[in-house]
Amino acid sequence: MRRLFATLLFAGMVAVASTGSGREEAHPVWSPPPGDARAVDNPLSVMTYNVEGLPWPVARGRGPMLERIGERLRAMRQAHRQPHIVLLQEAFSAEAQALATAAGYAHVAMGPDAALRTPLHADAADTAFLADARWSKGEDMGKQVGSGLMILSDYPVTGVDRMAFPDFACAGYDCLANKGVLVAHLDVPGTGTVSVVDTHLNSRAASGVSTDRANRAYRRQIVLMAQFVGAVVPADRPLIIGGDMNLGRDPHRLAAFFDGFSRVGLRFVAPAWSGTHQALAEAAPVPGNRPTDLVRATEHAKDWVFARTAAGAPMRVASADVPFGSEPDGE
Repeated sequence: MRRLFATLLFAGMVAVASTGSGREEAHPVWSPPPGDARAVDNPLSVMTYNVEGLPWPVARGRGPMLERIGERLRAMRQAHRQPHIVLLQEAFSAEAQALATAAGYAHVAMGPDAALRTPLHADAADTAFLADARWSKGEDMGKQVGSGLMILSDYPVTGVDRMAFPDFACAGYDCLANKGVLVAHLDVPGTGTVSVVDTHLNSRAASGVSTDRANRAYRRQIVLMAQFVGAVVPADRPLIIGGDMNLGRDPHRLAAFFDGFSRVGLRFVAPAWSGTHQALAEAAPVPGNRPTDLVRATEHAKDWVFARTAAGAPMRVASADVPFGSEPDGE
């Protein structure tokens, strides 16, 4: 069954989010706090999208859908409605990677490739975890593809930081991809440098291993990711974090995710400050779209976007749009 996908477009400092599949849902965005006229005068929009651009033979028939995504983004650009920044996950195939050109983005940052290794210390628990690796479930086979992470931007990329999750922080079939974290530092006119984080965290059931093993890898990913972002992004810089977080409704994942970011001082990564939750709580307008898409995306709880100002405060949602809502043909 194909996964839901959706996008949101918001006024002000914004985020657009989506999951990536046949049916579309929505995620939120933020505008800067009241009084931050500079950001209001210089709106920024962001979209996160798992495009499911898996290579053949893992996935078949995604080419036409990826072309359709590119065409929609190009049409949005022609109408001056394009997201300024797009966070992609599962952009493994050539067709997925061609989205930047198709949609007219001049600047691209790529996530870890299959060869990147980030040296990280393994403790005793990590070593024990590795000892239980199962080759039949995709573990201990080496990385067959890169991270699938891409950031497309209308703004110049002035720097890029990448981290690949180590083998003790992946579980099951997810280990076949070199998942990790991509941070692009963008030069946004009128705002200065804005750091944008894209990631795709370990799945649970789809990993093919036990929930306990998948969640153990997930917890390690959160700790490593939060520490990495805290180390490469200055505390006084606007920051956007988005991607396919694979949270769902698992209470263990929810606790690990938000606690992990809070421990390194990134407290704006909190349920109440996510784009979708803010949009629903504050009744942010969803012009010309179905609010049910926003509700569906929030309930799905896989794709998230969070943002903070240079002062460290969470950005608020001013308004929301869902340019990729549920399609008339059910797609």
